Amino acid sequence: MLKWPPSTKATNQMKFELTPTRVFAAFTLIPLALLAEALVLQHLKGQAPCPLCVLQRAGFLLVALIALIAAIHQPQRRGAAIYAAGIALASLSGLGVAIWHVWTLHHPKFGCGIDVMEQFVNNLPTGKLLPWLFHASGECTAPHEPIFGLQVPEWALIWFSMLFLAAVFFAVKWLIAARAHAPA
Repeated sequence: MLKWPPSTKATNQMKFELTPTRVFAAFTLIPLALLAEALVLQHLKGQAPCPLCVLQRAGFLLVALIALIAAIHQPQRRGAAIYAAGIALASLSGLGVAIWHVWTLHHPKFGCGIDVMEQFVNNLPTGKLLPWLFHASGECTAPHEPIFGLQVPEWALIWFSMLFLAAVFFAVKWLIAARAHAPA
């Protein structure tokens, strides 16, 4: 026989808890999905990445790597806050590059310095180890077909902003939780 309202025992079992491990798994999957889309645009649609695009890819990969390490480590409270702060810093670095790239898109006469910047990016260890992901060969101001009305660097700016804000939110949340559970 069904009882209404359901017992608290059944209700507690259906509760979804946003643990640090789940949060870090999301912080891993989102940048990896964005990198997968970048590879589709590069290898299937022929949109060559520029040096700033490659630096943004490095930022997304750094966010994903920090989050993956955090998800494997499974820290609680203070440790989770430290990892989230690392993700915030990595997102902030990508955000800076994305801002520069969007500015370059809207001011094409300044460009990104394809000669100097391209050599620098392609000579980085990541460019040598993973050329299919980190080799720059495009122009920063090259117009590509917009995705839902925005260029790829504008989408990168949005995603880095969201990752940064989420990382700061969780860092503060877990720091507050650590202080609440700290011995007096």
